[in-house]
Amino acid sequence: MSELHGRNFLRALFHVGQRMLRTGVSDQLMDDAITALVDAAEILTAASEEAVLSVVRDAFYLDRKMLAHASTEFHSLLQAMKRRKIDSVTITRGATRQDLADLAALVVGKASDLPAEGTIRINDRALAPSDLDIRPMSGLRKTYAESLDALRGVKETRTLQLGEVLEVVDGFIAGSAADPGSSLIMATVHNHDEITYYHSVNVCLLSMALGRFIGLTQDQTRLLGLSALLHDIGRVVVDEVALQREGRLSNEDWAQVRLHPQEGALAIMAASGPGQELAAAVALEHHVRMDGGGYPSLKGRRPALFSRMVAIIDAYDAITSHRPYRPARTPNEALRVLLDGAGTIHDADLLRLFIEMMGHYPPGSLLRIGSGEVVMVVPSDDDALSAVVVREPDGSPTPRPKATTITPAEIVAQLLPDEAGVDPGSLLELVEQGEHAER
Repeated sequence: MSELHGRNFLRALFHVGQRMLRTGVSDQLMDDAITALVDAAEILTAASEEAVLSVVRDAFYLDRKMLAHASTEFHSLLQAMKRRKIDSVTITRGATRQDLADLAALVVGKASDLPAEGTIRINDRALAPSDLDIRPMSGLRKTYAESLDALRGVKETRTLQLGEVLEVVDGFIAGSAADPGSSLIMATVHNHDEITYYHSVNVCLLSMALGRFIGLTQDQTRLLGLSALLHDIGRVVVDEVALQREGRLSNEDWAQVRLHPQEGALAIMAASGPGQELAAAVALEHHVRMDGGGYPSLKGRRPALFSRMVAIIDAYDAITSHRPYRPARTPNEALRVLLDGAGTIHDADLLRLFIEMMGHYPPGSLLRIGSGEVVMVVPSDDDALSAVVVREPDGSPTPRPKATTITPAEIVAQLLPDEAGVDPGSLLELVEQGEHAER
């Protein structure tokens, strides 16, 4: 059973739970969400009579195997299950629609128990750590999950503590020290349901990587990371409907969106802690263009260095992310779009350095090569384009990703994760630990 099946089930469970917590959700939307959960449960139990999803420490396990990537992507769901003291969920083949809906209600606190004789059972197969295939989860992945929780906490409490955010940034510094290239792969993680949170963390990771690349000191990189992580904090007070709107925004929605730089700067200045002024400046200025356009107007003043850095990376991550109003584009396409704005939208010198750091095919890029295989680019210390094979020529997953080196001439196409059926972030531990076979 693949991690993909486990992630799809958790995603569907998350969607049903979120709809239960929201007011004004139509019956059709709820019905569609539950149908998706039923479908995911059927796939999960296609190969066996039942599947067991366990929560141990800070990770999900599916039938004893860690779901490292899903544990990051659905960390809030994991924490909700821990709060409800749910250690395991046994999903039997043919799980009913009502039982699956009741499970979602239990996880989000809308129900207190499940029927004893139902098709979903709670805590009847709880496993000890010694029973599981426990592998080290990347420290970078753990910090990523903690940073998401920190941003969610700001929205829930409407309070911002800069000291707590700096602790997260320090975790990123420690997590990327041994293998800086890992942060470039981790920054490929996206989540369509929590766009702002994941986007903010990705911008933080890439900004810190660029800071190290151009020679900033650790203290400077730390403040850059703080500023980048909070650059969109103003979006927590913007109407979520405007941010998630399909198609073009109305004038009213657009006016709401344009408020977020000022709202973010005000929120940061209302907090207390080191780096306050720098972080507030980045929040205010990250949508200001080099030619003076964008918003808000700085009346001819040039944006600060950190603001210009974050502006480039903010645009890069936005272009490579799926948004309600447009599809994602590949990393290589995103770099080309940025280049079109060199000197007018973005600082040309900083953009050149960013592209030099990322390379034409950044780590995490998914490429189809002439052999028909799909490979993922991995960090390398030399000029060679190092990669791991993740799909065979017939399209089947590679049982154990194989290390390879490719040339630009071999590249047939660059793929999006959905097209390749591979999420680069799910391979982080494999890349960090070198657990791929040589060809």
